[in-house]
Amino acid sequence: MRLSALSLSLLVISILPTLAVADWYEATGQAVLRGGDTATARTLATEDAVRKALLYSGASIRTVQQVTDGLLTQESVFLQTQGEVQNVQIVSEAEENGYINVTIRADIYPDQNQCANLQLKKELLISPFFIENREQAIAGQLYELDQASTSLFIRKLEESSGSSLLKLLPQSIRQKELSYADRGALQRNYGGRYLLKASLGDVSLGERVGTNWSFWSDQDRERFFQLQLELSDIQEQKVLFSQTYQTSAVWEFRDTTVISPKTQRFWQTDYGKSIERVLNAAAQDVEEALRCETILADVTLVNQHKVLLNLGSKQGLKVGDELTILHRRQHKDSLGQLQDQLTVSELKVKITELTHNNAWAESVNMDLLANVQVGDAATLVNDKK
Repeated sequence: MRLSALSLSLLVISILPTLAVADWYEATGQAVLRGGDTATARTLATEDAVRKALLYSGASIRTVQQVTDGLLTQESVFLQTQGEVQNVQIVSEAEENGYINVTIRADIYPDQNQCANLQLKKELLISPFFIENREQAIAGQLYELDQASTSLFIRKLEESSGSSLLKLLPQSIRQKELSYADRGALQRNYGGRYLLKASLGDVSLGERVGTNWSFWSDQDRERFFQLQLELSDIQEQKVLFSQTYQTSAVWEFRDTTVISPKTQRFWQTDYGKSIERVLNAAAQDVEEALRCETILADVTLVNQHKVLLNLGSKQGLKVGDELTILHRRQHKDSLGQLQDQLTVSELKVKITELTHNNAWAESVNMDLLANVQVGDAATLVNDKK
């Protein structure tokens, strides 16, 4: 299946010396063409493109519906609105393999109320999806649907996300709650603070639908797809986002027909296209939930008036960035479980040396950092640039 290719370009335009700078973003959105309904597919594809442009600009995606609603008749190529998106221009449109691809250019002004954490990228650990009831996968032999859905979700998230670095874990995490030791091991071994867990709760066949009089074929049946997803901060043991997505589509194959979820044939079916829409929505919801989370750098070494941090240019740090030191202490909660507690200090440090994965930061006032310990943390004084 051809996934939407995101083309993103940026042109800074000075309107007038006294006005804000506008950024032109170009993005390509995609939608399934169903039943020859080109108008609806065009609307959905343009919505998808505008949403991607907004995400990459750092703006909120909550205004997408009002921006695109009523815009896309066949003759419409330009829109003027008030707010984050000033102009949307359709650059090109193409139909291919049952999809419509629409490329737009959007004139987006910086949102003064957007979150201030967009400079740094959060490392997101993704637990491979798993099918909860594998006997439901017998029809069609869809035993690899969990793996295929994981891969497609990651690709969708890579398209949507400007705020995270993705790392797929080697095996699924199935327990509801992780112990303090498990959470610490995940962070030490894989370097991520945020964890995404997901399972396929229902991939069963429903009742027969329609009438199929061909003696060599079974009647068509409805097939369900349920995705249960949870995004959490494993350091603070806090759920950031939890959602169940459900869809269904006609399954037009005989019970004995084998169709691999790792083939284009599967993803061209109505069932495959319905799953793709769910995964696309889930990826955008995860991006929206994660993008404004505060990112912390851990102190891994203290040397008089300097500290070594475990974040670097890969996450978006730059020489000259100032950070506030946070003291980390452990305490037991009401259930006797160890938890981390962070206390903001008055100490400030500035990045002086940078590698891909680490950074040296010196005290702003060249004070000795005697009270700073390995395991303490640091966060940007002002992420907003």
